Amino acid sequence: MKNNRTIVGVACHDAGGAEIVSSYIIQNNIVAKYCLEGPAINVFERRLGNIENNSLSDMVGDVSWVLCGTSWQSNLEWNVIQEAKKQGKKVVSFLEHWVNYSERFNRNGITLLPDEIWVGDIYAKKIAEKSFAGLKIKLIDNPYLSVIRESLSKFKSRKGLTKKHIALYLCENTSEHMLLRHGDANYLGYTEHDSLHFFLDNIDIVDQDIDTVVIRPHPSENNFQGKYDWIKEHPAKMIRKIHFSKEKNLMQDIANCDIIVGAETMAMIVGLVSGKRVISSIPEEGRKCVLPFSEIEHMSEIKSLNE
Repeated sequence: MKNNRTIVGVACHDAGGAEIVSSYIIQNNIVAKYCLEGPAINVFERRLGNIENNSLSDMVGDVSWVLCGTSWQSNLEWNVIQEAKKQGKKVVSFLEHWVNYSERFNRNGITLLPDEIWVGDIYAKKIAEKSFAGLKIKLIDNPYLSVIRESLSKFKSRKGLTKKHIALYLCENTSEHMLLRHGDANYLGYTEHDSLHFFLDNIDIVDQDIDTVVIRPHPSENNFQGKYDWIKEHPAKMIRKIHFSKEKNLMQDIANCDIIVGAETMAMIVGLVSGKRVISSIPEEGRKCVLPFSEIEHMSEIKSLNE
């Protein structure tokens, strides 16, 4: 009997978009054909098992329509939009964040927009409608956060019985992103090193009971131990345990900690959903955190109140 189910093309490179798109594929029982690169490969294989990867043109040619993430490290999704339009296929992009919307679809001064943009919350919808006037913007309950809510009970804290606290620091590859897009690693007024420095320099104003800091590198960061080698000489290292996470799953790291700190990564929202205290460590001279959630504390404001 012939299978008449619609086949959807899926293209992702970055981890954030891959978490959302893979969750959507699973929740909607979608038959998909994949063109994946970079960190997205590990995300999809963790969620779905072994993935048969295809070339860009083969994937687009064999499907009814295409669902993409968006990337800053890669041109994959931009090229997929171009190929889908060339082949007359509908293409949808799922935005997983709240910043730099226009630049996600621009390469070397050329803008290519999908036929439709999906967002996971009302904040993102308002930003997208302002950024892409006339383009169809569809609000869909964030499928990744739905997965997080459902899976919370599966992850139990491995923290021992102690009154001391564990802080999880979530890294971002900000400087490489800004250098690639704007030619200036300090375009936002800070880099990932500055935000981590700011946290470690002022850790006591966050919580004097923190005795352990677990640093979770971003999936796009290579040789992260060498990159953050300066931590070995930081004064906080002398009185607290500071080490890099060995957990494969973000949710386990979140379950193990008391406080979550970062600049403006999507993973901080996962922390909020998990009921953790979440703090942005963007220093005073940097652009204000763009995550539109009032529950997030801002370290620069905490510092000002303590001066």
